[in-house]
Amino acid sequence: MEQNGSTVVRAYAKINLSLDVVKKRDDGYHEITSLFQNISLYDRLSIVKIDRGLEIKSNVEIENNILYKVWDLFCERYKEPEFGFRIVLEKNIPMEAGLGGGSADAAALLFFLGKTFKIPTSELLNLAIKIGSDVPFFLIGGTAIVKGKGEKIEPLPALKGYYVDLLTSENGISTKEAYSLLNPSLFNRAPCSPYVLYEAYKNRNAGEIKRCTYNIFEKVVANNYKEIMVNIKRLRRTHITAALTGSGSAVFGISFRDGKYKFVSRGVEYEETKL
Repeated sequence: MEQNGSTVVRAYAKINLSLDVVKKRDDGYHEITSLFQNISLYDRLSIVKIDRGLEIKSNVEIENNILYKVWDLFCERYKEPEFGFRIVLEKNIPMEAGLGGGSADAAALLFFLGKTFKIPTSELLNLAIKIGSDVPFFLIGGTAIVKGKGEKIEPLPALKGYYVDLLTSENGISTKEAYSLLNPSLFNRAPCSPYVLYEAYKNRNAGEIKRCTYNIFEKVVANNYKEIMVNIKRLRRTHITAALTGSGSAVFGISFRDGKYKFVSRGVEYEETKL
């Protein structure tokens, strides 16, 4: 947890083992139904106390870093504390890849602030949804069914014993762009509910896992991002199943035996144990 006087928080990436869109809401958001799973790829936030405000240094240039939004909303809700924090952000999760890196980082800072100022998770979740649709999931983390625009989370007993390989594309895909390509004829087309897919993972039923793996965005990015479909086919040859995660552009492959990453049971945590 402590490293050179810093508190270090890990922010884990997620993959969507399934992802469908139910409808487009009157407020412009889309309602989803999805099975979310954290994996052992993570960003690291090293946090130290300073006199005032929020300072961020990162190994990657990030325009409009979401961490500033977290701090601003936190201070608006609870009043700015009499001291501030400097964050050194080590980005390892690719951006615009559907792995939730920005949302994970936001949840990690919320997690730290909640622990520091003794704010219950229920209050943090209310703040999280104002920051971003996926942020509430990362505060809970592990394995969960996610519905609505991301705020309806049903935690499930953690899935274990699975390994993940990722292939990323040179060009990322913005979430806004991907959603703009959807049309209602594509909604509600998943072959299984996320609950059925969860049971397949729990029972290590490879055939059912393969049958139920689904991502609606594969239908809309296939024509515009040929590399993605090449990556999916490549991973399907060597893994139980493979699919796009989120709105892309990363593709994951699932294995029983080996892989660069594995399923983890937390979205964020203090760095104090080995994986």
